[in-house]
Amino acid sequence: MKFKVLAAILVIALLFIPVTISPNVAKKSIKMENTENIIQNTEKSQTQYWALLVAVGVYAYNPDMDRPSMLRAIDDFYNTLLVSPFWNESHIKVIKGANATVANIMAGFSWLAKNAKDDDICLIYLTTHGFPIIFDLPPRDEADGMDEALAAYRGFLPLPNPFSWEPLANPFGIITDDEINFMLNRIHAKGIAMIVDSCHSGGFNDNWSYAKSYDFASELGKDLKGRNRVILTSVREDETSYGSFFSDGIIKGLQGYADSNKNGFVSAEEAFYYARDIILNNFGGMHPQIFDDYPGELALTSVEFPPSMPSIEGNETGKTNVSYTYKLISYDPEGDRIKYEIDWGNEIEQTGFYNSGVAAEIKHSWKKEGTYEIRARAIDEHGAYSDWNEITVTMAYPEHKIDQRQVNESYGYLVNDTRWLAQSFIPAMNDIKKIELALICWDNRDIEVEIRDGLNGMVMARASKEIMATNDWQVQWISFAIDANLTAGKKYYIVCHSSQSDWGLAWATSGDDVYQDGEFYHSKDGGNTWEAHPIDACFVTYG
Repeated sequence: MKFKVLAAILVIALLFIPVTISPNVAKKSIKMENTENIIQNTEKSQTQYWALLVAVGVYAYNPDMDRPSMLRAIDDFYNTLLVSPFWNESHIKVIKGANATVANIMAGFSWLAKNAKDDDICLIYLTTHGFPIIFDLPPRDEADGMDEALAAYRGFLPLPNPFSWEPLANPFGIITDDEINFMLNRIHAKGIAMIVDSCHSGGFNDNWSYAKSYDFASELGKDLKGRNRVILTSVREDETSYGSFFSDGIIKGLQGYADSNKNGFVSAEEAFYYARDIILNNFGGMHPQIFDDYPGELALTSVEFPPSMPSIEGNETGKTNVSYTYKLISYDPEGDRIKYEIDWGNEIEQTGFYNSGVAAEIKHSWKKEGTYEIRARAIDEHGAYSDWNEITVTMAYPEHKIDQRQVNESYGYLVNDTRWLAQSFIPAMNDIKKIELALICWDNRDIEVEIRDGLNGMVMARASKEIMATNDWQVQWISFAIDANLTAGKKYYIVCHSSQSDWGLAWATSGDDVYQDGEFYHSKDGGNTWEAHPIDACFVTYG
């Protein structure tokens, strides 16, 4: 009762006090009003939103074809949809990774067809490898004589391809455009948006003459085009869909950046043109395409801008079992409150809410010696996520000291039996007890690490390990116990190689020359000859 009286007095007082509304508040009020209007209209027409999101990303028999960015993109897509009031969890089916088999994907289409009604809106997102099939399967509807296909989890055979370095397609692990079109025709909805972000198996195009004039995205779009459909594809003829950049552009657009008419909503068409411009301005070999026969524009989300990527300030080196304070700051463009999610490398923590622009100070300690990636992102009160920011920290046991350290990660150089890598360094201590290397492993590999007094000089210390693969291609900081008696101030070399051939292991490096006391080297012939590069490998030495 007391609250109601105070509220009434406040309202009466405000009637007689001039109030200036900030542009952000005004925009937010308009956005909320528009959102409420469209929700009311949706409720009146009984329109519901349904989505099938599919990302393969990993492939049963060919880890070299794995694309972790696809798995990240589908999570971002899912989170972006849930921020909008059009969507709820029970109306979104996510199929990804090892679950993205042909049977499960087809079951996902059946789920969509079963639940979507005539007044509903459907969204389908597919990201995986795409390629042509050498012949046109019934109903033989292809002008170029070839069907198109998308790879599911078992989409490639565990056999060598005599015509290309890429694997052979498994006819029982792919989904053709005819099958997708058949499943789409079973969905009776007033609007269907389909987004396909798929790269070709580039070797197929490079090594088969029939593929030279092949237009994957165009043909797929035409095959899928139908009444009230909007089809968005990432590439056209003889093009590769690099990474998940098209998906990233679509997702960013759906957050609100694509709202070109400023009505508070983002349509499939607006998201496409926003993503297309990003692609055309940054990737010369990609040309996204749209096929649209939906009357008007197909609204998919309401505008809810995410907070900025948070800054992270705090100690980058220290001792174990000591608590250090890290300061995080993010800003929300609409003034929403913000909370932070922090992955400390050894545990994940989430804070309470802070006002936009107010620093959050969080304490943390590490019990085990090593190098950790700290990642943090901001989440506003509506659930909109920022991009991740990260810093790399190294914590040493009390009896150890951190000697040399280079932790800037940008690239990865392959390591195998013939591709040897090396990084020179100048120790500040005479005794080195441990080395850590930043490695990326997607297929179990052994690695041998040596400290030499020259690229082809005396081996001062040696250690080896079996590195286990991760399915997300994330950097692993791997430690090697050594006992090297060196001379402080003299140059030495960390040399890496494996007994195994092919791809599966890489050493992370910087993008430029950031470590002033050393250089990075690469050998293509098992360490006989070396070539220097103006970058540096990621490593830490302990004394």
